[in-house]
Amino acid sequence: MNQVIARARTNTTTDSVYPVVVTTKYTKSPDMSGWLKVQREPSGKKVYLPEFVKVSVIKEGTRTHFIILEGEYKGETVSLKSENAAKCLVSASRGSGAKLIAKAKGRERLYSKPKDETLNQLIGTLNFNGQTAMVTLDSDVMFHDPRLGRLSKPVHSKPLPKGIYKILTPQHAHDAESTEFYVTEPGGNPDLKYHTVWFAIEYAPTENTNFVHVGNLSEGCVTVYDLTKWNDVYRYLISNRSDKEGKYVGTVTIE
Repeated sequence: MNQVIARARTNTTTDSVYPVVVTTKYTKSPDMSGWLKVQREPSGKKVYLPEFVKVSVIKEGTRTHFIILEGEYKGETVSLKSENAAKCLVSASRGSGAKLIAKAKGRERLYSKPKDETLNQLIGTLNFNGQTAMVTLDSDVMFHDPRLGRLSKPVHSKPLPKGIYKILTPQHAHDAESTEFYVTEPGGNPDLKYHTVWFAIEYAPTENTNFVHVGNLSEGCVTVYDLTKWNDVYRYLISNRSDKEGKYVGTVTIE
């Protein structure tokens, strides 16, 4: 637990100053979704935070109030029931920046049992935190052509050009329908967690719509095809921040 001694003024005419202890904590999901629901104050509106967001606890009682120190809701005061805060605001340390290296190997037709679909994939190897995982960087996909009223011919999406890219800290949960079947369908991984947490790759030409995420289909994303490795990739990424503002978790190099 980190504590900072701040100085605050009283409302008396003497204008005296007294010390206030501000406790720094980090968010933790109460389940394996990777998200923590908190209440904005004083509106009562509910919002979700990813894990390892830095916060300062300022008031404890029936509800624990804390200030978010980084990210989309930086500077806002939010709260949790104190019994939940005891589990979801924790002492922790973060790494100084995750480093992923994705090396393309070539195209291969692969059958995905959870999707029940065979696609021509640009496969590669992802190196992360001393481990490796199979990824896909591009797939032949079918798009509905409104002019023809039917699906188009298979076309390549556009994989990211070779280079080094910053990976953004997640802000919002991705649609569970895109990935939940990787847990529930035959050939999936029932131990797969955090599948709605997608990490956007900063790339202006595509408006940051390429992601590091789990799945068997890539439309230019770094998609962790090996469903047994996603939990480790997620934990490595989310437990890192590479800048003081907590905007980025690290980098991915495409080779």
